[in-house]
Amino acid sequence: MPRGAGDSRTLLHLISGFIQRVDILRRKAHFGDMDQAIVAGMVAIGSIEHMIRQPAFREAYGDVGVIVGVEGQRGVNAFSVAQATGIARATVRRKLQDLVARGIVMEKERGRYIMTPGFVQRPENAAAIDQVIRHFLQLMNESVSLGVVQWGEDAPSA
Repeated sequence: MPRGAGDSRTLLHLISGFIQRVDILRRKAHFGDMDQAIVAGMVAIGSIEHMIRQPAFREAYGDVGVIVGVEGQRGVNAFSVAQATGIARATVRRKLQDLVARGIVMEKERGRYIMTPGFVQRPENAAAIDQVIRHFLQLMNESVSLGVVQWGEDAPSA
């Protein structure tokens, strides 16, 4: 941020608006069950966390339209999701069972869950992801427009 704390309220306002718009989409996708949305999100994040910073993975799977198969994902368990989210492990287990029944996640191996390959690419999910990306771009554009952040070449040198 160019002015640091002097822009913190504006930045917080913009970020909060983004989070609210995304949470509305998540609530809709999970029939009002935000705990389920959080658990699904943690499975999605955790299943590729081990690879996302590797250039070869990003080159192969950078486009969200490309399906990451079973072998490209590492399973996450209820305990790790509970630890990361603060949701009780028993609740996480129930949410995982619901997510499996809905075809959103699957058990890669006993007690270890991944995103069901192809789920993200379903038309309704691709449309929601497009909205999230648009909301993010709106956040970035407003942040730059209001001077809260600056593009690298425009930023003052240190």
